[in-house]
Amino acid sequence: MSSQGFSKAERIRRSEDFTRILRGGRRLRGRLFDVRWCPSPEASAEPNRVGIAVGRRVGNAAVRNALKRRIREVYRRCKGELPCGGIEIVFLATPAMIQRRAAEVEQEMLRLLKEMSAGE
Repeated sequence: MSSQGFSKAERIRRSEDFTRILRGGRRLRGRLFDVRWCPSPEASAEPNRVGIAVGRRVGNAAVRNALKRRIREVYRRCKGELPCGGIEIVFLATPAMIQRRAAEVEQEMLRLLKEMSAGE
């Protein structure tokens, strides 16, 4: 059983990493958010790394931060669905996510993570 935490080693924090994944990664579109991912340049034994982006068009700072917290929490609970390691993932929230409950976000994330697994 994998850890339920979300450590700093599992986060994408550098702007260059976000840019590389957004420009060169594979893409899946969902109703509530889009997902971009690519294999990590490091060894595949490393944990998956995740970044979350919410654009200014989605809402003010309070709304954007709430959406990031919601995505982070849902990913923390769903990360065991990815069978492999060494993947870098960026979640991009859409305005449709603002009024959604966590259960809806979790259902959408599970669907997208399963599609990612099948596409690898």
